[in-house]
Amino acid sequence: MNTINGNIDNAIMSKVSGTEAKLKNISSGSQFEERLAEARGLTNKINPAVKNKNFKSPAEKKLWDTCVEVESLFVAKMFKEMRNSVEKTEWINGGFAEEIFEDMLYDEYALQLSKNSSIGMAKMIYEEMSRNI
Repeated sequence: MNTINGNIDNAIMSKVSGTEAKLKNISSGSQFEERLAEARGLTNKINPAVKNKNFKSPAEKKLWDTCVEVESLFVAKMFKEMRNSVEKTEWINGGFAEEIFEDMLYDEYALQLSKNSSIGMAKMIYEEMSRNI
């Protein structure tokens, strides 16, 4: 019985150490984004200006910021619908003030998500809209 447990422990530890090694290889966020784009098959479709955030003109920068805000609105709506699906009880309820705070909090969550990690919608909108600049 001990040999079986020992073999299982060894197998788990080797799997964990292999995963840790893979995670250490991903040292920067840009490398992660490149691998994610490769996995999605979008390697050649990413605009270098968006990838590196080096815009040629102020109009491109303004367009990018607007695209991020549009994505943020979409994510905020998604958060709101997810929050509405959770049933609240009267036992712990902050009332109207809590609802206002939650709305503002989730709007900020959505904006930060769109600015920092992006779900990809802003890039797609930017690619389409930047053709007209």
